[in-house]
Amino acid sequence: MATARGGRITRYPPIASRELMRASRKILVGPAALGAALLLALTASATAQDSPSPHDRLAVWAGHWKRHGEVNETQFGHARTFDYDIQCSFLAHGAYMACDSLSSMPEPNHGNRIADGAHLFYYSDVDKTFKYTEVFPEGGPREGVFLVDGNVWTEPVEVHRQSGGTADGRFVFNFASPDKILARFEVSVDKGAHWTVVDAFVDTREG
Repeated sequence: MATARGGRITRYPPIASRELMRASRKILVGPAALGAALLLALTASATAQDSPSPHDRLAVWAGHWKRHGEVNETQFGHARTFDYDIQCSFLAHGAYMACDSLSSMPEPNHGNRIADGAHLFYYSDVDKTFKYTEVFPEGGPREGVFLVDGNVWTEPVEVHRQSGGTADGRFVFNFASPDKILARFEVSVDKGAHWTVVDAFVDTREG
């Protein structure tokens, strides 16, 4: 297992009559203008309240998930299937979303052993990004940054190629509904011009 991531200047409409402006040299604010200003203020306030907080964004991971995935036959991996049991919840003070994932079968990427990984998702208020750290008994940590756009969390990664050099990779998690995540891992060897899907998987919330 391996998201992500000011104020508005309001220009009020000009006074309709320029002659009135020249005559009085005053800006007259009537009931209609006051009503429009109040509506704009209320709309801006509602928009700010509707914007999810970092805590609310992290909360989408909470729950007991069953993952089923398929690896495609590519230069980056051989065809196979995989299944995980994943349980996620906030730690005591609510800043970290902690997940424990356990594979149902030995994992080639983890020395052909049952993979039992711990994962932390959190928000850094310093650089305004969602971050990710994972560890497994055989080593770690691995750290990353999620780019969050609505319901889609994307983690860019660097992939080391067997032939030497590196390629661009990314994990993409699409929260299609509160109970389903459609995800994939894909790699590009031409700086993002084309992407090859290495594996795709679905997380389904239990209970």
